[in-house]
Amino acid sequence: MPKKTRNIAVTLECFVKKDGKYLMLHRSPNKRIMPDIWMAPGGHREFNEGLFACARREIKEETGLEIKNLRIIATGNAYLQDLDQEFFFHFVEAEYAGGEVIAEPDNGELVWLTPEEMLQKKNMLAEIHGILPHLFRGDNKVVSYSAVYKQGNELIELVIEE
Repeated sequence: MPKKTRNIAVTLECFVKKDGKYLMLHRSPNKRIMPDIWMAPGGHREFNEGLFACARREIKEETGLEIKNLRIIATGNAYLQDLDQEFFFHFVEAEYAGGEVIAEPDNGELVWLTPEEMLQKKNMLAEIHGILPHLFRGDNKVVSYSAVYKQGNELIELVIEE
């Protein structure tokens, strides 16, 4: 059987922390990928772009904020079956360093949420529900996982590696 050609996007989400809350993006219903879903702001890494440079750029572009004290909290792979697309990504946590949130209605709505409030959102990115208890423990351990989505936010497999 021939080896499958991989269709990979390299992305990140950045959980910006301020006063015990994290800035989350409720994506516009017009988005091609994960419409109307809650997730941390972020996006695609540019060619040969460092992870933290990408996080700083994406957060500035999408939110208007400056960030500091970046650290990797998770890494993984998600396969979207309906789009035949893999996403290799990092979740980065950062502290708010300055600026005011600038709304971009085309992207969606930005809201500060506690981890408990994130879990209450029915349309939070499904993998976040699964790994949230591992993310903000303060033990500096990086979570590694893989996820498979059947269609949209319909998660059919989540494997957290120990």
